[in-house]
Amino acid sequence: MSNRDVQPFQFACPQCEQRITFTIGDDNGDLEGATESLDFKWPFTDENPFVDLHIDFPVYFGKYVKGMTTFFRVIGEIGQDAFSHLDLRLEVLNKLHPLKRELESVITQYKKGDIKNFAKVCKKIPGVNLKTHKRQDVFAALYTATSIMSSPFTIHEQNEELAQGFPQLYIFLHSTHHDKTIDFIDEIIKSRFLTNLHHDCLTLYPKIVQMDLPLRPAFFYDYVDEKNYTAVPARVSTDNFDSCNNYYKDLAEVFSRQLTLLAGLNNLLKRGDHNEFEPSLKMTRKQDVRKELLSLNKFADVDLGSKIQFIDDCFYFIETKAIDNRLRNGIAHYKYEYNESTQVITYYPTKEGMDREKGEDISFMEFLRKTLLLFREVHNLNHLIKATLYYSVLILKKDV
Repeated sequence: MSNRDVQPFQFACPQCEQRITFTIGDDNGDLEGATESLDFKWPFTDENPFVDLHIDFPVYFGKYVKGMTTFFRVIGEIGQDAFSHLDLRLEVLNKLHPLKRELESVITQYKKGDIKNFAKVCKKIPGVNLKTHKRQDVFAALYTATSIMSSPFTIHEQNEELAQGFPQLYIFLHSTHHDKTIDFIDEIIKSRFLTNLHHDCLTLYPKIVQMDLPLRPAFFYDYVDEKNYTAVPARVSTDNFDSCNNYYKDLAEVFSRQLTLLAGLNNLLKRGDHNEFEPSLKMTRKQDVRKELLSLNKFADVDLGSKIQFIDDCFYFIETKAIDNRLRNGIAHYKYEYNESTQVITYYPTKEGMDREKGEDISFMEFLRKTLLLFREVHNLNHLIKATLYYSVLILKKDV
């Protein structure tokens, strides 16, 4: 059992695929999809499938082994020190989920520009303090709230490094390519690209808190070497793919727009002009000019699968393991199948007319891991958005 106050569980019968659910800690958590066995006699036998459940960790279904609980398996695989750190992050999640309404409201009120109600909600969230209604103080309170929401899902050392490094980038650009940097800021403010991107990014934070249950077991893989990890495909005890798939798609869409901001700054850094892409990338193999690289505005329309290759020698390391454009395409076009009992997703990323033959498989656990990694990428580049806003408001005195 977890330390979470309410623990909903679910799995599917391997024979009929019926979803079976029940909740511990909730008066309305009646068993659904199955009947309770009142005369059950221990120990477990092979007469019925054995299902191991735990909301905090990946679980494996198979033959029952006396004493081999999920908790002891996890301790054995990652060690006591790593488990203590993991347990701390899970406890932060336990404290976050009662604040879901307030955390969603603080983002909503900010996006509406209702600073009066924004201030009221800030008082309800421990650790969030709005000193004044000045723009920089509103940003500070807002980013404290997003930091609280993201803290158990992200890597603290990485957050600290980026929060310090991105402002230094603007300090360098301000002194080295002053006029062109201001031109870049003017364009992304006038087009409302910066504001729209900021709001789209903020919308994803309350959603990650709403997904604390299915994402909890994905934390486990932060403590193992995934390259050498050969355990059987793990499963998730609390949710199913159909309730989580849209979030990955939303993350991918926002990340694609963040890459436009990243590309513009990379162009400024490398060539002193946000519209100037690497010359060798502007030409196709047939020596035709790539129209999508004529300006940053054109680049914004490039799909996610192609954008990364046009950002040359980027100052920010993009975690490509998190970006699976084929998976996103399969989800976006509703071309997938999900097996409830095995928790295997089969998606069809290519155009095949009316056929569905070239399917690719991924486990639900792998999908959740990709979701967690992609959220981290979005959060990392939100630090870049924050640095851009502070540079625009505090240094350039722009109205954003």
